Amino acid sequence: MASTTSSAEDTHHVRTTSLPTRLHPVVVQAQEEIKKFKTWEASVSPVPTADTICGALTKLQVLYDCVDNVLSLPQTQQSLTHNQCTELVNELLDKSISLMDICGSTRDLVSQVKENARVVQSAMRRRKGDVSLTTSFIKNLKKDAKNAMTSLKQIDEKIGGIRPIDMDRHLLSAIKVVRDVGVVRSSVYKSLLLFLSGSVAKPKSSKWSLVPKLIRKGSTDRNDQLEISNDDMVSLFQEMENGLECMFRSLIKTRASLLNVLYR
Repeated sequence: MASTTSSAEDTHHVRTTSLPTRLHPVVVQAQEEIKKFKTWEASVSPVPTADTICGALTKLQVLYDCVDNVLSLPQTQQSLTHNQCTELVNELLDKSISLMDICGSTRDLVSQVKENARVVQSAMRRRKGDVSLTTSFIKNLKKDAKNAMTSLKQIDEKIGGIRPIDMDRHLLSAIKVVRDVGVVRSSVYKSLLLFLSGSVAKPKSSKWSLVPKLIRKGSTDRNDQLEISNDDMVSLFQEMENGLECMFRSLIKTRASLLNVLYR
């Protein structure tokens, strides 16, 4: 999986107005979950495989719940109502719309692959011999995945740094949670899109295969077709689709929490 290490661009130019002795337990829990993800990520192969992607989506759901819990705290809501934070809230709202778009498009890509895999799997049950998908589908899949990755990069670049404003320690920590989870989210989405596009190297000893292995070159003499070879891939892609659907709903909850700030 791609590294979730924050770059220098993630450094926030902020100053705190007060320093409480301890953070809210909800914020502390969110920080701990982020550390758990990074520890898990360091223990798996950097090459995205089906099982690591499904595991990452499950763990990302936990982090999204943490973000929503942090943003829903009365202390966070109160801090964000200050006039100096209006621009920050609007920035996060704009980001949430973009993330919902990229999450929805990625979910649609997974759904397309699943449905095509289901058709081929059904055909394989009805007759013997090789069953193939045309490479036009694979080419379109790679193109759509590449476009989604470009959009994801643009979202990350658009966020930029937080303007120099006064923040209490709680709000500073809350925003850092949002940003850190954003780094994790980018890593997971990029790995999933790389998996779908088949643009990563294929490991020799992976239990779960990448898309080029699931949809591999067939034995037919025709050059415009690829063979499908894994009976479990329909349920595999269904699990990914379910994970992305959960992500989409979490983004809606996060957006609702931010809108509550503007209309308090």
